[in-house]
Amino acid sequence: MSPAHKNKIAIIEPSPVIRQGMKTLLEESSAFVVTGIYNDLQSFQKENKSFDIILINPAIINFHKQFAVRDLFSDDSEIVIAAILYGYVDRETLAGFDGVLNIYDDGIKMGKKLQHIARTIVKQDRNDNIDLSDREKEILVSVAKGLTNKEIADKHFISIHTVISHRKNIARKTGIKTVSGLTIYAVFNNLVSQDDLQ
Repeated sequence: MSPAHKNKIAIIEPSPVIRQGMKTLLEESSAFVVTGIYNDLQSFQKENKSFDIILINPAIINFHKQFAVRDLFSDDSEIVIAAILYGYVDRETLAGFDGVLNIYDDGIKMGKKLQHIARTIVKQDRNDNIDLSDREKEILVSVAKGLTNKEIADKHFISIHTVISHRKNIARKTGIKTVSGLTIYAVFNNLVSQDDLQ
């Protein structure tokens, strides 16, 4: 990143104190500029601005869509979406984010965390292979059959967190984020037959 380039950040947080505090801390770094501050998701979605990083309080997201956090924002897979954390949030919900910022961190630590998250996302995007691994294909078949994350975890003897990680990888590699879309993908790629889905 060149010194002249600053990552544009949006903060979506109901507390004005936390919004302003994070803005002040993040702008101490020469790498960031906060160009949007919103108290809820609706006000964010009304504007048509582009950002490099979105910081959002997970509590304001409608949790029945927790596996589609990225769907609430732009289709640009290079946008970093990080959770603003200052209370308990379950691991399954946090797994839908690219990273987590704790409000008790100082500005330097927040900046380093954000830079690390952004570098990790770029590295993953460059290394992605469109082919799914054998394990990802197994998880995809289970998703297509309508199993929940817990049922998939039990069936394959893995943790729910691992299931969510596999689902994120599958969505990123295929570019498909909905269960119905993944089901169609599985059928067309002969991973599952239509009879298996009845």
